[in-house]
Amino acid sequence: MSDSKKDQLQESELRYRRLFETAQDGILILDFNTGFIMDVNPFLTRLLGYDREELIGKELWEIGPFIDKTAAIEAYAILKEKGYIRYEDLPLQKKNGSITNVEFVSNAYGVNGQRVIQCNIRDISERKILEKQVLEYQHSVSVGMHEMVTALATLIDARDPYTAGHQSRVADLAVAIANEMDFPQHSIEGVEIAAMIHDIGKVSIPAEVLTKPGVLNSFELAMLRSHVQAGFNIVKHIHFPWPIAQIILQHHERLDGSGYPNCLSGDNILEEARIIAVADTVEAMSSNRPYRASLGIDAALQVIEDGSGVLFDEKVVKACLKLFNQNNYKFPEEKK
Repeated sequence: MSDSKKDQLQESELRYRRLFETAQDGILILDFNTGFIMDVNPFLTRLLGYDREELIGKELWEIGPFIDKTAAIEAYAILKEKGYIRYEDLPLQKKNGSITNVEFVSNAYGVNGQRVIQCNIRDISERKILEKQVLEYQHSVSVGMHEMVTALATLIDARDPYTAGHQSRVADLAVAIANEMDFPQHSIEGVEIAAMIHDIGKVSIPAEVLTKPGVLNSFELAMLRSHVQAGFNIVKHIHFPWPIAQIILQHHERLDGSGYPNCLSGDNILEEARIIAVADTVEAMSSNRPYRASLGIDAALQVIEDGSGVLFDEKVVKACLKLFNQNNYKFPEEKK
């Protein structure tokens, strides 16, 4: 080898050594055939609390940091076979017994005709703490949102005690339908939230109209129907993760365009609103109202079955009928 090439090689090795020594990630160099640790950089010894001499010459699964020895041996076998392995979140045990979470990436390559394995180990413990804090915050926001929705639903019950519990029962059935239709969990939560306050606009309706025992005149009927627009106006500025205001606005629309307030039809109606439309119809018909006694669950189910594909979404009706006829679904009992 010429002196020039020797100088270039030495310079390259020196550059690599500097990078190795100053890297802000842990680096382990293993013998490919045996798994023995050949080298370890200062960052990793500081992270784990071991001296360099305590690690050199040991097998990867012999040292304390790798808690699960069997898993470490299996990972080494996979690494030898495929030349690469990665763990997004691996717990390592420090010398003092505490646990730190790391991202572990390992690959095999050749150096001067010799196969070695390089393991790059990144400390993610601070990231894990931040992720936990974010999850706790999100949970707190979610709990607060559900408590707010429950408070709003209670407000409607107070205004219209004759139908107290209607919204929660509709929500229970709507969630069951959405589950039967294999909705994503996040979308099911949106269905529940919307159903819990789908009649919130009734706060704008005089109590004597809500509780009138006789047939409503045309003016009173128009006033009652205005509750969907009123409900939309109440919640439209609340930043839910779902289109709650639109669902509330649309829950009395029907597939053939005969619903209200905007005579929407077909796919122009949100699927969540189509679910609540069915749940709302079934609950209302099977419960007592100021102007009539309960018509019974069988009559309610017959109405949605007759309206399937015309007034109501066929898939929603099918799921609802299956719940009652095959899965023995029942509305939750009112809390005393």
